[in-house]
Amino acid sequence: MTGIFQLLLLVSVTLASEPTCPACSKYDYEEKMLERMIRMEFAFEKLDEKLEQNLNKLKEEKARLQEIVDDLKDQQEQAESRLVSLMEEVERNQSSTLKMVVDNSNSTLEQISAAYNNIKEQVLIPAVYFHARSPQTSSLSTGEIIVYKTGEINQGNGYSATTGKFTAPVQGLYMFFMHTCTNTNKYGYLQIVKDGLNLIANDQHETTGITCSSSQVFVNLDIGENVWVQCTVIGSQLYHDEAHRWTSFGGALIHN
Repeated sequence: MTGIFQLLLLVSVTLASEPTCPACSKYDYEEKMLERMIRMEFAFEKLDEKLEQNLNKLKEEKARLQEIVDDLKDQQEQAESRLVSLMEEVERNQSSTLKMVVDNSNSTLEQISAAYNNIKEQVLIPAVYFHARSPQTSSLSTGEIIVYKTGEINQGNGYSATTGKFTAPVQGLYMFFMHTCTNTNKYGYLQIVKDGLNLIANDQHETTGITCSSSQVFVNLDIGENVWVQCTVIGSQLYHDEAHRWTSFGGALIHN
């Protein structure tokens, strides 16, 4: 490489013309040309060193890649060797042993599949459910929303004990229920409503004592849609005690 640069320098010097300035001596011209040749020689030497360094880096990188390839080849050969050994071992086993291995493998796969499905359901279906009881008001008017003031559980914070409404935090299929209790000779006319649309209604009246009944409904909700319980007939009167007759409202996300 250095020889080529020197040849180029020699050619450039040969082809250079002498100075046209009468005041300049031939020695001055040759001195300047020599100085220029020296600078160019240094520049070419530095370029040659840089090229040599880059070439060495490429050689080192090639060697490193070759080591990786060799290591991968060794791993492949070891894996193939283990596979061959395993196949030979399986072939040596009796049919009963092979059946036991297959049965155990199937059992393990079933357990893994069940665990995967369980985890998948937990990941895909957020935990959204609630149960509220103890109506704030027992004597109701037509269209009045029942506010259940005591929250037994409110996973997902969808139910509001202030408004009595459940607001869907995620989209999906929900199940809602209302459990309604009335006293002797009292009426209870309630319905579960989705943003003003009646989903299911229930009327209750008993002359022999306190009685309770339940109603359930399934409905698809988008995020932000509301569901609540409201009175349909004026004069409805609810009953609630803390022992076991709970007038309540609840629901849960079952699929999304």
